[in-house]
Amino acid sequence: MAYEPHPSAYFPNCVVSSTGIFLPYDDLESYNIETSGDIRQLAYSFMDAVATPYLELGINDRPDQITISRSWQAVSDTTLKKIYTYSFNLAFSGVSVTPES
Repeated sequence: MAYEPHPSAYFPNCVVSSTGIFLPYDDLESYNIETSGDIRQLAYSFMDAVATPYLELGINDRPDQITISRSWQAVSDTTLKKIYTYSFNLAFSGVSVTPES
């Protein structure tokens, strides 16, 4: 499977328009509606929804201009820490991602 840059590859039910993007809760697999008021849950769910399909790609199918890694660490007997690293190559202006070659 090759890299797909459109947001719908990561959020299948998203709606993209000229005024914005809407992501339904169902597209955030790890999003817990009971903790919907917690920004940590939203950030975690979003990062996991992007990282999972990226990491499922074969090494040769991954894009060149973004790198994502994910790891786990035991914090205690009852707590795990999930660590995400995202790296982007940006255009010199620093505000736009570099196009894939």
